[in-house]
Amino acid sequence: MLSIGIEPADNGVIKTLLDDNVNGGGEQFEARQVYEFEGPMKRSNQIKFIKDLIFDLGIDTGTELDPDYLQIFAGWGRKYKGSEKEIKNKIQILQKEIERLGSMLEE
Repeated sequence: MLSIGIEPADNGVIKTLLDDNVNGGGEQFEARQVYEFEGPMKRSNQIKFIKDLIFDLGIDTGTELDPDYLQIFAGWGRKYKGSEKEIKNKIQILQKEIERLGSMLEE
């Protein structure tokens, strides 16, 4: 059986996987992963932790072919005021998404 443990750490969490019957052979396997939630990579490490946990638990999040594909990503807060460069970049991304959706109508 696979067991997953999560422990708080000073700057993040430690995830422990324990499989007491690897490939049905009765052998034990233990793996520890430290996820640091401070510093410049904190948000990407938090996303990685959640994605890894979903994978370890075997949760089906769907695929890009599904109408309800579960995606985990970071985005702007509702009250975040981006810089001019960030805003222009966001507009370009949204325009590409509009073009993609428009091309789906033409098919």
